[in-house]
Amino acid sequence: MRNQTTRGLTGSHQHAGKFNVKCLIIVNESPWQSALSLCALRFARASEGSGIQLAAVFFREDGVYNALGGTLADAGTPELSAAWRELAARCGTKLLLCSSSFQRRLPAGSDIRDFQQSGLAEMLEWVRTSDRIITF
Repeated sequence: MRNQTTRGLTGSHQHAGKFNVKCLIIVNESPWQSALSLCALRFARASEGSGIQLAAVFFREDGVYNALGGTLADAGTPELSAAWRELAARCGTKLLLCSSSFQRRLPAGSDIRDFQQSGLAEMLEWVRTSDRIITF
């Protein structure tokens, strides 16, 4: 059986009978501002092995605070910076920080290992090449 890729009306790719949807997640909220950062992480974890390919997670506005270690949203909530890093290591997902949000919000010398600063042009390229964009 040949491994052919088709692109249907929905924008999904099908590889040998298995759907593969390329998703970009955009996180706008800080870990303590609302539960949206945790919801984004839960969605990303649930997508593993489901036919959803996480192309990247782009953190913008207050979402850049997710890169700081030691920030807990609520009691019983995982430390989100470490959780995002673990997800990226498992899935190969890029963790991108809006460079202007980073410069305005995070102190110089912040430990953002495994997160990369990214500009608007790069984010727009991820939007262009993704089948779905999900915003939290």
